[in-house]
Amino acid sequence: MKDIPKFSPASFYSLGYTREQALASVDIGWHGLVNKAFDKLASITDIIIVIDQVKEKYGGLRIYSSPMHEDFDKFILGLETESYKICETCGEVGALRGGSWYKTLCDTHANNRPAINPF
Repeated sequence: MKDIPKFSPASFYSLGYTREQALASVDIGWHGLVNKAFDKLASITDIIIVIDQVKEKYGGLRIYSSPMHEDFDKFILGLETESYKICETCGEVGALRGGSWYKTLCDTHANNRPAINPF
């Protein structure tokens, strides 16, 4: 049987995401949050932290990094929580919306999708 190559994100981003790759992973409305993460990352000098993945999941921003760093991880959790109040599309005040796919959107971009409480 022939070996099938396995997909590994690390093969594409072996040194972690760059700021540009991270920004390309989410809609423009969350670019400010991603930039805050990279700015915070630049201020940490006691350890090298790598951004492993940036994406939208269940309507919220997700930023995965390694290795664990208590201050940075808390900061990222705050950004992820904040993302539920910012429209993914435009960056204006938004709310988590239900439907076939959870998304955080402002009233303009929601297309009448009802807001739901994520917490």
